[in-house]
Amino acid sequence: MKVLFLASYFPKPDNPLMGTWALCQAQAFVRQGVDLKVLSFTSWVPKALARSSGARAYANCPTAHTWEGDVHVEYPRWGYYPINPIKSWSYSNPEPYLHFAFQTAKKRLIAEIESFNPDVIFCHHSVPNAWMVAQLPEKYRRPMFVLEHDFEEIADCNHLPKRHTAYKTALSATTALLAVSKPMEKDMRRLFPEQHIFTHHNGINIEPVPENLERSPELQDKFVFLACALFAERKGVPLLVRAFGAIADQYPDSILRIIGGGPEEELIKETVQLLKLENRVQLIGKQPHNVVLQEMHLADCFALVGWNEPFATVYLEAMAAGKPIICCSDGGITDVIEHEQEALIIPPKDESATIQALKLMLDNPDKVTTMGHNAKHLIESSLTWDVKTKELLNHFETVPTSQ
Repeated sequence: MKVLFLASYFPKPDNPLMGTWALCQAQAFVRQGVDLKVLSFTSWVPKALARSSGARAYANCPTAHTWEGDVHVEYPRWGYYPINPIKSWSYSNPEPYLHFAFQTAKKRLIAEIESFNPDVIFCHHSVPNAWMVAQLPEKYRRPMFVLEHDFEEIADCNHLPKRHTAYKTALSATTALLAVSKPMEKDMRRLFPEQHIFTHHNGINIEPVPENLERSPELQDKFVFLACALFAERKGVPLLVRAFGAIADQYPDSILRIIGGGPEEELIKETVQLLKLENRVQLIGKQPHNVVLQEMHLADCFALVGWNEPFATVYLEAMAAGKPIICCSDGGITDVIEHEQEALIIPPKDESATIQALKLMLDNPDKVTTMGHNAKHLIESSLTWDVKTKELLNHFETVPTSQ
């Protein structure tokens, strides 16, 4: 089967952490024997104007790059810039800007479809990728499957009618719309009742345990909670710190380590200082992916109590490392886990419930071990990228292919 994969949010050589799930999915396609072509339309940024690291990742991006796993990606340039003030200006009414940007990508997109002649077009995100395909003449259309990752981008269509219109335009050429969680699917069905919609969860790759991995002396004989997140409001990191602070004196051998950075970093630091937790809460900053995975293996429990999480891959990574998780009941991860089997599931924005979950973990080491084993088994049996990609290909094969 020939699959054209359109993903504008895809790793770049100077920013390999951007959209890592897209690369993992592409690698799984290749492992399943798919004839894959990846197009990641990339904002054109002159090198002379690239001042920030993010801008330089775009400016220095090659026209093509082959990633591990024999995934060849082409990065054609276009005039689409998902940054402020353009992003905020076009968010509520995307189509005027999309029409402009499409003119800079149309010729290349048509040429790729003509030369590759895919059986299926697979897009990450209706806007901008599926929207572009919907602008093409019928002869360039193929069965198209669109996977949505961002719950808020979909939910905002409820109160932004012109944004809703842009999505309907994209979906007019779509065979099926895929959500990464059941809550997303429910919202999408309400917004687009005429559309064929189903849930397709993300997966992960099972990484080998690093050799000679051991805790530093100050973490020996400690119970280590680990969190890893963008420091944004809905990730709930200050709430987690406050909950940990409420039990810290009662459990002197517990530690909370937090990986990440972002807009709420100063608030989180202030919360740690206010509660005098400098020796108990360790803010270790942004870390490369391999370090995050090592930290997961060294921790006892992974806790991320953010709300409206579509289907955070970080939970899967912790579970694959054999760790139980603490998460909120409105998150997509609850599609696949059970309370007190692989996780403790608590109400969102509930500090008291978070405190009780932390205490339950600390008071029941045998239960922590059992839930960790359950979590790892669940990942290995049903939530790897290879398993999920086989499921997706089965959906692709149910529709007529191009001639």
